[in-house]
Amino acid sequence: MISVRLVSFVCLHFATFTLLNCLSVKDQIYANIIADNPCFLRLNGTNQFGCTSSRFGNVGTLHLVINSTDLNWLFNEGKADPYTVALTPKMFNREVLQSIELSAKVNGIMLLMNGTEQEVINNDNLQNTGFSPEDTCPNRYSDVNSCPMKPWNPYGTDILLKSWSFPIFVVYDQNTIKDIIDCFKNHNLPLNNQNDQSLCALELKSHMYAAVDSKTCLRRTMMSYQNIRPIKFCDPLGDKNVYWSLKELRPNTPDKSVAIVAARLDATSMFQDLAPGAMSTATSIVTLMTTANLISEMLSYNDADNFSRNIMFILFNGEAYDYIGSSRVVYDMLDGNFPNDLIKLNQSHIGLFVELSQIHYDKEVFVYRPIKNNASENVINFMNIFNKSLSDDGFSVSESKSTSIPPSSLHSFLKIDPKFPGIILTGFRDQFKNKFYHSILDDAENIQYGNNSTIAQTIANISTSLSNSLYTFITNSTYTGLKQANSSYVTKLLDCYVKSMNCEVFQSLTSPLHLPDNPPNYYISIDLITNTITSLSRLLFASFGSKVINEV
Repeated sequence: MISVRLVSFVCLHFATFTLLNCLSVKDQIYANIIADNPCFLRLNGTNQFGCTSSRFGNVGTLHLVINSTDLNWLFNEGKADPYTVALTPKMFNREVLQSIELSAKVNGIMLLMNGTEQEVINNDNLQNTGFSPEDTCPNRYSDVNSCPMKPWNPYGTDILLKSWSFPIFVVYDQNTIKDIIDCFKNHNLPLNNQNDQSLCALELKSHMYAAVDSKTCLRRTMMSYQNIRPIKFCDPLGDKNVYWSLKELRPNTPDKSVAIVAARLDATSMFQDLAPGAMSTATSIVTLMTTANLISEMLSYNDADNFSRNIMFILFNGEAYDYIGSSRVVYDMLDGNFPNDLIKLNQSHIGLFVELSQIHYDKEVFVYRPIKNNASENVINFMNIFNKSLSDDGFSVSESKSTSIPPSSLHSFLKIDPKFPGIILTGFRDQFKNKFYHSILDDAENIQYGNNSTIAQTIANISTSLSNSLYTFITNSTYTGLKQANSSYVTKLLDCYVKSMNCEVFQSLTSPLHLPDNPPNYYISIDLITNTITSLSRLLFASFGSKVINEV
């Protein structure tokens, strides 16, 4: 479902040149600029969506659009078309993009992220309007319930799921943005004289071979393998789910004896390599990891082995696209292959399913459960202990009265068993608080992570309460020890999952020479290739807990 053979470079084109030096004509006309993050093509079972350029690139006269006046001039008075439009974030919305496409005068778009993330948000007033390219009800066609009257993602614009007729790039480099703006001002102003002067233009290249839908594209790829030089038109999405259990999983697991704590491992966005997913994904992962580490200290492997119950922590991969990861787990359960053909866990073995979703930095937690009445004893006991523990820490814990449950991996299990004992712990009531869901702005600043941050302590409190509840599930007794989640450890994990993978915790697991300095890209990988953050999360799980072997 992902297109390949991406050419991602952008050129500034100057229509004036001089012969006073020894540079080639091309070097005097063109200047390469830094823009490595294009919108790219994706395919599903029925359609294609995203962006691509023509095979040899799209060229257009540069026009800077800061407000609606600039846009109206382009539509009504611009005579030097086709244009390439440089947009500020506040103008990057569905209404503007659709009007640009309908005008048939635009050959490409550059999104200028001028300044730091917070400056962009403040200057363009995005904190009020939001900036989510997702659907208002993400994964609406894969949920067990219909989209509610108040949609889950009120800031959704759906531009991520539309096929655009021109390439779109995002630019962060401040020198590049300055070059683009200077080129426009120096060569394309005044606007009314464009027919009588040399103009600055942008050439965008991001051609992709994928087309029609995923079935057609994959068939074309398979047919090309018959050629001496095959062409790979597209690759299916794929990666790995990651799981870890408190103690060894064994055959003949008793019914209702396994508690699953789950979160998603992926996010998405319009642009290549830019899926930061701080609130969409990372805070839930860090909460899950902190809980797994704490429960392994509260209940060692040897102690846990004395009880018949077990806990499994799972990070599902590909949930942004019709719940790929959780659907695969359900499929394998039905086929007798989860986690392998020896253990054979299925839904009858699961006594409790707790999903973490969009953990917020404030002290509010909302609980969603699909079964309001006749809930299982495990679910009721868990909620009572969790609510009391977290309320004692000054949190507000509320159960949603909604008859629907939000986009979550739980939908995959409810399709098979409507009475599945699952609940969702979130930071929002009825609608997402995250104004940048699946956006390039869903970064560290979106969760207010920095100096004097409250998110680390919030996650630590939730993890402690969650661990206390899981301890009771395993032992049928109340935890009386002193172990709690440490906010300093949470901060270290947030550094890894939000700021940079070249962090202290990941450095302790592998060679720092192999760790990238950038934040994780949570976009799911393609089949047969494992995303870096997937591998690092697996190593982190492996570092939790240990088994003491006597007389060795």
